[in-house]
Amino acid sequence: MLRDVLRAVTGASAAIDRGVLRVMERRMAATTPRALPRDARARLLELAAAYRAAELFVPPPPPEVSARAVEPAFGAPVTSLRFASAYRPLLPEFRAEHHRHVENHTVHARLYGTGARPVMVCIHGWGGGAWWLEERAFVVGYWLTRGFDVALVQLPYHGARAPRPGGRPARSGALFPSANLVRTNEAFGQAISDLRALALHLRARGAPAVGAVGMSLGGYTTALWATLDPTLAFAVAMIPAVSMSELMWRHGETSPARRRAAAAGVSSDLLDEVFAVHAPTARPPLVPRERLMIVAGEGDRITPPDQARTLWRHWGECAIHWFPGGHLAQVGRGDAFRAVRRHLAAAGLPGAAPARAEVSAPDRPAPDEGPS
Repeated sequence: MLRDVLRAVTGASAAIDRGVLRVMERRMAATTPRALPRDARARLLELAAAYRAAELFVPPPPPEVSARAVEPAFGAPVTSLRFASAYRPLLPEFRAEHHRHVENHTVHARLYGTGARPVMVCIHGWGGGAWWLEERAFVVGYWLTRGFDVALVQLPYHGARAPRPGGRPARSGALFPSANLVRTNEAFGQAISDLRALALHLRARGAPAVGAVGMSLGGYTTALWATLDPTLAFAVAMIPAVSMSELMWRHGETSPARRRAAAAGVSSDLLDEVFAVHAPTARPPLVPRERLMIVAGEGDRITPPDQARTLWRHWGECAIHWFPGGHLAQVGRGDAFRAVRRHLAAAGLPGAAPARAEVSAPDRPAPDEGPS
């Protein structure tokens, strides 16, 4: 009986994800050129070679942070953090576009708590970044009562960092990730630079440890961060993507954009070469295996289960928790967050408090972030 119920939950969650996928494909198509140049394949090979030849992930200097107290939440003080992104594009041809998006030059984050305890940096999915939404998606109040302080951060081109053409804000995440492969690569370089700068600030203000939890696009970014920063205390990738090329190619299977790309000699393997510079499976993790964890949904059709399994194998078959829901209807997410807490506590992470009143981790679908 229970197995039948779980199977029904998984099937319903998958159906919701498939509906959202159609919306995502339309949005992606809107940013895809109607015609590809005849030398598209040659250009992509040059692009892949350019990223192989240089270092995209340059450690940032300590940031100069503007901190401002805002309304408390969950019984804790909340501080708005802002600082200039130190990232400079790797490819010269992208620099003019990068500088034109002035809103994206400022990093926005919110710290819940004083920052004197271990800090969990929470990284949202595609289209996310609104503070009220991410507070609920990452159950900030739950972690505050478990010995962590929490930092929410907005990824490049999301939230307050979305460009404002003509004075009107663009949709959060409309420009990243996208069919513009150079901007996508450079935005991952900027995301890691900004996250490392935030971690430097948190440690400077007294955090004994800084770790990361990310969902979907944030799960990809968390997994990437774990391959670049040995000072990261833990990394939890939830409903993660691990291959941008595979997801773009698979989700665009029936689209005119994919047919045009295939006709121009573009393939999933070629996209894989272009995106290899930031692929989480291209480097070994620098975070100890016992402080790595994956959370995945059996009904996920946006970042399907094979994405999580690929990362699991790459991470040395680390701890993994499966819930029966999907990408958006995260049925079983309460159990998932409790599993994360128990795993971090077992790893000896300071601040992962013993289990108490565990029912306070909500077991209801996450708020709809839109495609993530």
